[in-house]
Amino acid sequence: MRLLPSSLLWRTLAVMVAALVLSQAAAAWLMNRYVTQPRHEARVGQFVSHLKTISAALNTMQPQAQQRFIDAIAEKEGIRIVAVRGNDTMRPAEGIVPLRLFRQRLREIFGPEAEVYVRRGERDRHGPPPVLWIRLPGATHDFWVAFPRGRIDRDPVTALLAWSAVGLAIAIGATFFLVYRLNRPLAELARAAVKLGKGGDPEPVSETGPSEIRAVARAFNQMKDDLQESQRERATFLAGVSHDLRTPLSRLRLEVEMLDGKVAADAQRGMVEDLDDMNAIIDQFIDFMRSESAEPLAPVGLAELARSCAERAIRGGAQVRCELTEIAPMMLRPLAMQRLVDNLLANAARHAGGPIEIRTSRAPGTAVLAVLDRGPGIPAAQVERLKQPFTRKDDARSGSSGAGLGLAIADRVARLHGGTLELLPREGGGLEARLTLPG
Repeated sequence: MRLLPSSLLWRTLAVMVAALVLSQAAAAWLMNRYVTQPRHEARVGQFVSHLKTISAALNTMQPQAQQRFIDAIAEKEGIRIVAVRGNDTMRPAEGIVPLRLFRQRLREIFGPEAEVYVRRGERDRHGPPPVLWIRLPGATHDFWVAFPRGRIDRDPVTALLAWSAVGLAIAIGATFFLVYRLNRPLAELARAAVKLGKGGDPEPVSETGPSEIRAVARAFNQMKDDLQESQRERATFLAGVSHDLRTPLSRLRLEVEMLDGKVAADAQRGMVEDLDDMNAIIDQFIDFMRSESAEPLAPVGLAELARSCAERAIRGGAQVRCELTEIAPMMLRPLAMQRLVDNLLANAARHAGGPIEIRTSRAPGTAVLAVLDRGPGIPAAQVERLKQPFTRKDDARSGSSGAGLGLAIADRVARLHGGTLELLPREGGGLEARLTLPG
């Protein structure tokens, strides 16, 4: 099971979020240890000292002065002071962790019996009470002192959550921006590589982005130029060889045909067939060096194309039967597709002999053209190798003519159109060459 996501975006985001969480956890611990806790201790100490001052003032004042003092404290500081009565419903504020320091300091000043109270029933079920009470001894009677909980206990959770949310949003935004800057040239490079792999001629990749991405784009552009130069040199070489062979082959054929009566008829027929094989090999060279990607796209009816190729093969002596399903015109390269189907039919006629079937069919999202024969077939382990140029497997398919370019040309045309060429065993024996096109 894969734990990490596969895309660069989500991997980078996961790393950034993990780093942010760890850094914020460390920052929160350091902030609490060296900033928040010392400030909290100082605030609690100041407030307890203030309560000591209030207690001392109440113990030294006359009743009239006490009331004026109590009113002034309530107005200025929000601290209520009331006399203790026998029916007060107070209970100790037990289990409230943030009050431990306050309780400790309170007992240091007012003795071990000092306690923090809450009014019984006040927000027992809805979180901590907002008001805390302490009992101060007086000269004539004790006093309850009520003060807001925030004077000694400020909950940092809200601030911490806000801080974390803002940091996380910034990290996500930065990650998307960073990965977008990386992904855009990489996506362009991937599209160009796919197009080049299918035999196309992509535009040069933009050399933008970080230096490493620019270096990769520059290397790809140089590789594309080198491959195209190599292909041009190969095409020039093949064109020159093919051109130079045409004239002597034509002269030889003419001389052989003029040998009537001078050599045995079977020998003369064999020489003519050998010359025809040589011409077929030259034709394959010429087809292979063509660049199908330069041909513009045009609407092509797959069934009509298959019928036309079958009729041409029949005129050449092949036995071809058509089972064609009409398919709506597709945007294809007509001459390249014609070479593909012609090569598949020629391979079937040359290596299998006997009747050949050509079929077209439609499936959801795909169109299929298949050429089927009853020859010896191709072993599955040899299929991909036989799609390579200048590769033959005479012991898998009878016959020895050809340069081993027919399947290479057909496979290249199929990939150029975004399709696949499969060489499958036919039910009952033989081979099915199946072309599957998107659309």
